[in-house]
Amino acid sequence: PTAWYETGASPSAPGGVHIINKFDNELFVRRTDHSPCNVVAWHGTYSPFKYDLKKFCAINSVTYDHPDPSIYTVLTAQSDEPGTALADFVIFPPRIMATDDNTFRPPWFHRNVMSEFMGLIYGQYDAKREGFVPGGASLHNTMTPHGPDFDTYKRAVEADCSRATKFEGGLAFMFETCMTLKCSEYALTCPQRQLAYAKCWDGLGDNFTKWRDGSKGGGENGDSGVNDE
Repeated sequence: PTAWYETGASPSAPGGVHIINKFDNELFVRRTDHSPCNVVAWHGTYSPFKYDLKKFCAINSVTYDHPDPSIYTVLTAQSDEPGTALADFVIFPPRIMATDDNTFRPPWFHRNVMSEFMGLIYGQYDAKREGFVPGGASLHNTMTPHGPDFDTYKRAVEADCSRATKFEGGLAFMFETCMTLKCSEYALTCPQRQLAYAKCWDGLGDNFTKWRDGSKGGGENGDSGVNDE
């Protein structure tokens, strides 16, 4: 490829250039008489890179249940604490789900010491088919309980687990960080925000009592479900 750069005044802004920088949810501007795109080369260990996520080789369980999402990590940035990432970039690509019988195949109900910011690139997410659309995102900050919605749970416990299944309905991503993430004022007030998001777990009830008494629950709305924590 041929390097491209500008020297002198910017052809697209002969009267000067306004450089806008966003920091801490505020915009800052500075005027300069030359283009900021005047770098011919750089020296260092970082360079731009483009990666086709369809080439990512997913690793999964061959025994039972859904492993921790860290197995889908594409990129990671280490923190100053060993074993804890400042940021992980994770994807959930089309893949064969766990093959063992009597297995719960969607992501389990959990809380995480890491903050999880998820988004959907295309298709559907296997733990929430409705309401989580391409271009949408969800945020579960440190130790916030979450998991599959009720419809996904119900399908999973009633599914035939004697055969392997392949999820190929979409591509989701996640940024996971040891830091607590703060929402901008726009995110909190935008019309697309789902104020009733937590209702996706309505219907999950007490499933432990039936097992304790020696029988499995098969109903809903209090007769079936999981204790989230």
